[in-house]
Amino acid sequence: MHHILEEIPLFDGVKPSVLKTISNHISIKKYKRNQVVIHEGDINEHFYIIKMGEIKVYRKNKYNQDIVLALLHEGDFFGELSILDENAASANVITIQPCELLCIHDRQLLKMMKTIPCITNRLLYYMTQRIRLCDESIENLNCPNSFDRIGSVLIRLAEKTGYRKNCSVIINKIPFQNNIASLAGTSRETVSRAFSQFEENAYITKSGRHLVINDYPRFYEEFTQ
Repeated sequence: MHHILEEIPLFDGVKPSVLKTISNHISIKKYKRNQVVIHEGDINEHFYIIKMGEIKVYRKNKYNQDIVLALLHEGDFFGELSILDENAASANVITIQPCELLCIHDRQLLKMMKTIPCITNRLLYYMTQRIRLCDESIENLNCPNSFDRIGSVLIRLAEKTGYRKNCSVIINKIPFQNNIASLAGTSRETVSRAFSQFEENAYITKSGRHLVINDYPRFYEEFTQ
């Protein structure tokens, strides 16, 4: 188990001997596609790290529509907020694909934060990064042009999950269009039209969930708010 932890950014800098101790307090849970992990309003007692799969964090608006707050992938974590502030879960968490999650009980997480400072520092770093992304998302939603908002969402996805190849950025598992629509504050149909226009303008090449931003510097300059 400790070899798995060595691949997770949260545990960068933690000694192998400490990782072995931590691994004794971790369980692995498997979830099917579209299975709820956390319900908004429930008491959450676990900290989760994604070993495999994709996760959607969302809330429902008054029209019962999903408002996507985050799309999480391998190495990402969730569940820390309700543990740290001792409140009920503030959002729903559901699997997009079959997932394997590393689970740490809340008491063990708090103990780790007290006794292993580098984990606390890494946890605070990633939580800060998420706040910055939220700020960018709010700013993006103020943009009146929906295609520009969608382009900005693609940039955020490229920065987080893409990898560079020459001037291109490749995203192997682009989120489904309804999730991109929610992140961009628009409709799935608008996302589909935007993708078609991006392809016509040679901004992107798309096949299924495989998407390539052909000239990333050009795309970044065009769609950065």
